[in-house]
Amino acid sequence: MNATHDTGSAFDPMMTGHSRPLDLVTIRATVRRALQPRRTPATQNEVEEITLALRSHLALMIPEAEDHANRLNRGSLEWNRRQSLVVLARNALGYDWGNSAQAARLNMTELGRCARFLADCLDE
Repeated sequence: MNATHDTGSAFDPMMTGHSRPLDLVTIRATVRRALQPRRTPATQNEVEEITLALRSHLALMIPEAEDHANRLNRGSLEWNRRQSLVVLARNALGYDWGNSAQAARLNMTELGRCARFLADCLDE
């Protein structure tokens, strides 16, 4: 009888209940693009591309940040800080910034800040 069977990898969400590791390098690169100082405003296409990427990143980061926070002592300063960042990110995702080009740039900037804060927490 052969006892060599696949037991799943350490990052197999079906086996461990955990998701795959986030690509914080890519997330931080997107954040830098969103928050970089510019001589002229970003083009509408660039704003749309970055905003879409940030929304995708945040959708993956929020559950991870919640999971990290839930491992901390409930009510502790660090738990409160991380919970606040999760709420901030959720609110930024749901906020209606309007339809102007300036509103789109502000949305991109706010999402970038939220992604930066969550990446910092997840990288600790």
